[in-house]
Amino acid sequence: MQVDDILQRAQSWANEAGASALAMQKHLGSIKFKNPKDVVTAADFESERIIIGHIQNEFPEHSIRTEEAGHVKEGSRYEWIIDPVDGTVNFSRGIPLWGISIALVENTEAGAKPIIAVVNLPGLGKMFTACKGSGTFANGEHVHVSMVDDLTKAIVSNGDFNVGDWEKINAQNLKNFKSEAEHCTRVKCYGSAVIEGAFTAQGSLDGFVMTMSYPWDIAAIALLVEEAGGKATRFDGKPLRFEDGEQALFSNGILHDQFLQILK
Repeated sequence: MQVDDILQRAQSWANEAGASALAMQKHLGSIKFKNPKDVVTAADFESERIIIGHIQNEFPEHSIRTEEAGHVKEGSRYEWIIDPVDGTVNFSRGIPLWGISIALVENTEAGAKPIIAVVNLPGLGKMFTACKGSGTFANGEHVHVSMVDDLTKAIVSNGDFNVGDWEKINAQNLKNFKSEAEHCTRVKCYGSAVIEGAFTAQGSLDGFVMTMSYPWDIAAIALLVEEAGGKATRFDGKPLRFEDGEQALFSNGILHDQFLQILK
């Protein structure tokens, strides 16, 4: 099967899941807390059910890992990594900055390599897609990272406070914010990795710093940013491994080394 055909299928899944989530947003019912700082809604589970169902039907041999269900199937060279609703806190409060993330990665001896990325932002009416080596597109139009080459003119986003192991993460975020604010024009905090990654890919942001990530947070946006001409690495400048707890930096590429320097 051609990569373009797989991408079109993943887009259709993301559209179906996005339409479902939008329809459910007005009558979510009770919102559950996975931990004292993180929420999950019925829409997360329904979006996940839709996407997993399609993968199991169309690519039964492929591995699947999602935020809510975890490892659904393992052992394949090809693995789908899914965040059914990224930015659930935003979603649950009617803030349109949330999205659905689907990535297909190839597991090699050198590590996991994203080869297809689909990020649907239903609240903004935008669909971002990328295939390895073919560029990044938003609603079918080619997009590119920014050309800002002066760090003092840069706009950077930094992940939310109060998530996960919040005491440790917030301490690191405070250091990051301070350094970023001293060197850049603005520091934003949008509360959704797929929003921040997509905004970096389309040149609205010059960088996005994520103090702690999981594969479903970053697998798709890493490919979006790189195929748009940018760069995605760990804080030490090495390639992303798409492992739990990874610190990730996404940028327009031009400012990447400078961002790494101020994050030290």
